[in-house]
Amino acid sequence: MEYSGESIFTQWQNMISGNPIDPVQVRPEILNSWEDCLAKGVDAYGEMSRCDDLEMILQRSAELIAVAKPFMEMINEVIAGSGMRIDCIDFEGFFLCSCGDPVLMRESEMNGLVAGCDVGLDTLGTNAAGLCLSLKRPVQVLGCEHFNRNLHNLNCSATPIYAPGSVLLGALNILSYAAPQNRQTLGLTKSVAMSIEKQIALSRTVKSLKISNTQLNTIMEYLPQGVISLSNSGEIDDYNQKVLEMFNIAPNIKGGIRTEKIKQIIHQLPAPADNMQLSDRECTITIGKRKKSFLVNTRRIGGGEKTLLLVEESSRIMNLSAVQSNRTSYTFDDIIGNCPEIQKAIELASMVANTNSSVLLVGESGAGKELFAQAIHAASDRCRHPFVAINCGAIPADIIESELFGYEPGAFTGAREAGKAGRLEAASGGTLFLDEVEAMPLSFQVKLLRAFSSKSIVRVGGVNEIPVDIRIISASKVDLQSEINAGRFREDLYYRIATFPLEIPPLHKRGGDIKLLAKQFLGMLQSDYVLPELSADEPFFEALESHSWRGNVRELRNTIERAVLMSLGKEKLAIEHLPESIQHSWMTKKLKKRAERTIRQEPDDQRSYLKIVEDTAIAMVLEEERGNITRSAKRLGIARSTLYQKIHASPHLISVAKSNTSPD
Repeated sequence: MEYSGESIFTQWQNMISGNPIDPVQVRPEILNSWEDCLAKGVDAYGEMSRCDDLEMILQRSAELIAVAKPFMEMINEVIAGSGMRIDCIDFEGFFLCSCGDPVLMRESEMNGLVAGCDVGLDTLGTNAAGLCLSLKRPVQVLGCEHFNRNLHNLNCSATPIYAPGSVLLGALNILSYAAPQNRQTLGLTKSVAMSIEKQIALSRTVKSLKISNTQLNTIMEYLPQGVISLSNSGEIDDYNQKVLEMFNIAPNIKGGIRTEKIKQIIHQLPAPADNMQLSDRECTITIGKRKKSFLVNTRRIGGGEKTLLLVEESSRIMNLSAVQSNRTSYTFDDIIGNCPEIQKAIELASMVANTNSSVLLVGESGAGKELFAQAIHAASDRCRHPFVAINCGAIPADIIESELFGYEPGAFTGAREAGKAGRLEAASGGTLFLDEVEAMPLSFQVKLLRAFSSKSIVRVGGVNEIPVDIRIISASKVDLQSEINAGRFREDLYYRIATFPLEIPPLHKRGGDIKLLAKQFLGMLQSDYVLPELSADEPFFEALESHSWRGNVRELRNTIERAVLMSLGKEKLAIEHLPESIQHSWMTKKLKKRAERTIRQEPDDQRSYLKIVEDTAIAMVLEEERGNITRSAKRLGIARSTLYQKIHASPHLISVAKSNTSPD
């Protein structure tokens, strides 16, 4: 549509006076904006408004200003003498910076077009900058197309500016008074805005790379591995401080000498075959007069132009695998229970926790002995040091000495060249937990006793004593006094490890704790499986409480997990989600109690005991199924017709059926 100032002004007057507007004379985006301004009550004769905090506006758009200014000044030189000015505007419509024809600059600034002025549509009405920010596309507004009468002598072209990720930063605006504007003027704003966007993207990439490089250098220095960067020709380009520590190279010697020493050491490593990489290769390197064992990995980077060599001491890996956790997983807060026996156990364990006394935990398998051991360690002064757990029954008798005491290089066939630290060394400073201590080979018990007494060990194949500082917690599922009497456990070792014996009660003696524990496990499993809130009906908990739990807490936890998996898609866990053995046990006990109650309450009942039990079983199922004959018969394992016969043959069952009537 060709612009006609007179026609547009006539339509503008019609709009202001409330008369009909000819849509043929006004571009759709201009007409829509006028109507929006009228609806919002924008003043068509209002003065230019400014922001309250110019410093804040400039600060938040500092990046846009810094990048846009050079481009604006360059374009200003190209269009010098054309009577135009170039403005950079932020995403809310506030002027940030400008340059252009000096005369035009002075005149427009006198009219309020200065840094901080607000050209948003809601305050100034239809204008190119405000409209392009709203429509998010290039816009040109000429003369009387402006909603505000004071801007009718202006021609403006504006294009939005985006950051990477299509984030709107602001707009570039070219403004003129007398000088006409055309499509080329709008095209110019597009080109400059695009150049600004590209420069912002490039600046952010460079800044990100600088940050990444700084972060990478920081990470390299904190890695537990030594990292060496090698060129394609095998020259050392870079390395971290850990390399110097592991290779015993003084950091204060000259850089060239350091690099040469590193090169001499790594030449002992096997060279990977063409296009192959080393992965967790154990290598022995001579450093000074000592041999040290390392795990070596190589990684090609930069399209194969460089190789990263990662070196880690094997002893550190072995210590980490021996130490299950330097921080235990459980504390006394994790031990749930209200029964007097468990409360007493917690109280006694808490009392002894902050001492160095040896503790012997006695309890059935699955009762929670390791839970108590970890809680004692976590509450002690040793909590920041290793907690090393050893299952004495899981280590073969012929290697238990080398596992616990370690061994020197070449101590036996198959031994590591650099030797190996034992579990007692790994636990030094912390706690050693001997689970199933009753399974400790009798022949080794005397050596262990000496290590505990002398607070030192001698590695297999070695002669030097290595001091160890450990707190001993042991656990047994049998009576060690009986083992002593049977000649399977040394009495002197018993008194060394059992300074403070502590009995952990089995689950079947903990009564109401079963429901507490079950609810705790439901909460844990809800989190593990990312499920909605889990709940169970009362018969579910009653069945759990009626079970003997020979596997104790471990068995309960596994049973709850099975029930959760069986009930997926159901609102609540119910008794049918439990194993059949628990269901039958619960039903049997419930049936027995009810039958015995019937006999006590009705001593003159002429029915036989067998008939009473049968009627009681049928009555229980009818009540639970609310009189539904089909479901009741299915649960009882009989035909519906047989169930009807038995009900009609017993006045007692007729009464139960009537009081629990349900649609069949």
